[in-house]
Amino acid sequence: MAGTRPHTLVLSGDGSIKSAAEIALSLKQALAAHDHIEIDTQALTAADLTTAQSLLSARASAAAAGKTLSLLAPLGPPLRSILNAAGFLAPAQPHRAFWAASSDHA
Repeated sequence: MAGTRPHTLVLSGDGSIKSAAEIALSLKQALAAHDHIEIDTQALTAADLTTAQSLLSARASAAAAGKTLSLLAPLGPPLRSILNAAGFLAPAQPHRAFWAASSDHA
């Protein structure tokens, strides 16, 4: 296992359903090898609800394993756009803090 230094996982290119399996595998591998993962979404050129679902699932898996997964600020524009459109950044959303900590909507 890695030490206390966070591991940065860069998500790039099309992060939509077309790449869902690849993103899920990258997240799974990062969680298997590191205790703290920071996700950089700045290089995403596309995102959809599967992107958000994959990140939330990885966050839950990390928590269950006693690990942490966080997002680096700022969120990539495609991810921020889908989160805003789908209401993930609304004040009443239960996972808002996960997204808002790294968005312009905090």
